Amino acid sequence: MPESALAEPSLPPDEGPSSTPARIGRYEVIRSIGRGATGQVLLARDPVLDREVALKYLRPDLRLGAEERESLSRRMRQEAKASARVSHPHIVGLFDMSEDPKLGVVLVFEHAEGTTLKARLTRGPLSPTSAANLALELGDALTTAHRAGVLHRDVKPENIILTKTGAKIADFGVARVPESTLTKGGGLLGTPAYSAPESVTHGEHSAASDQFSLAATLYEAISGHRAFPGDDAVGVATRIQTEEPLPIAASLGLDPAVDAALSRALHKSAARRFSSCAEMGHALAEALSPGDRPSRAPLATVPDSRRRRPSEGDFGSTRPVRIALGGAVVGVLVTLLALRIASELTETTATPRPTTSPRGAWLSPAPSDATAAPTDIAAPTNTAPPSAPARGAARRSQAAP
Repeated sequence: MPESALAEPSLPPDEGPSSTPARIGRYEVIRSIGRGATGQVLLARDPVLDREVALKYLRPDLRLGAEERESLSRRMRQEAKASARVSHPHIVGLFDMSEDPKLGVVLVFEHAEGTTLKARLTRGPLSPTSAANLALELGDALTTAHRAGVLHRDVKPENIILTKTGAKIADFGVARVPESTLTKGGGLLGTPAYSAPESVTHGEHSAASDQFSLAATLYEAISGHRAFPGDDAVGVATRIQTEEPLPIAASLGLDPAVDAALSRALHKSAARRFSSCAEMGHALAEALSPGDRPSRAPLATVPDSRRRRPSEGDFGSTRPVRIALGGAVVGVLVTLLALRIASELTETTATPRPTTSPRGAWLSPAPSDATAAPTDIAAPTNTAPPSAPARGAARRSQAAP
């Protein structure tokens, strides 16, 4: 059974008839697809729009006081607010939020059918190409969220869903939005094994902290083991604050740039990391597949100076057109060159020309992360031979006594 993008796989789905209502609001419940420590997720059908959705709400069987239940309900409303602020193909989309008389807050998400990255890694690490695609997709998605003022604060393999159309980030349950008053004043949120040093030590969370968590997730996806292993939360936290993750490129036959990109994104100082998750994703994808851009291009805009040079794969079916245009340009240049040589051979007096070296961008290689720009061609030097009347005047001048 495929896992829902919202399911928490720590607990098995509860499919007992007594715990699964037949309908919630207008939604027709199909089955339970996930149950976590506090939440229940159901697969349902929206009869109005004729599509499947995922319904998330607090588990009714939780023994909570009124204050605790209200606190969790506020957190669910915050998750809805965070999800609603971000629209991206690699983030699980929120469709609606409602209040049910019996269940309380109910969130209606898209049904992202697939499997979690955590479950996928039990079969071994991803291929370099798959990891490169993952880096681009997740880096782009998180940068989009950050630009909307949303911090995820719990990026980890368990919250990454692998679908037929790419990866999706799920569970903004501990996300922070600008106007939120929840979880302020410090405190560790998220999962210790993927938390940044500043989050572990001071309870500080930022876009750079999400980047650290993403890098730790990608490290595990590439290598098959955690960047900071440990038997308990204290041991893991100590490693995160004091140790560097082991290099993995050499043992996997990868470019050393893979270690360099991961090391920078996992730097102890937030200021020393990449400027954004998208930039980190680009750097890691380039290192994983040098000279061969992964099949999925990111969608969030990044500064031109940081975009990777396009490759053959970026243009798909336009290749025959480019070949035809290239052939036409070459043909014109050859014709012009032949005419110029023929003109020079017919001259009776050759005028020496100074040799000029057009200075274009190709003389110094462009940075590997820059987009190739058209180069300017130096203006041609005016070295045409003198006209026939001028040559005759010159000969008469030389013959005069």
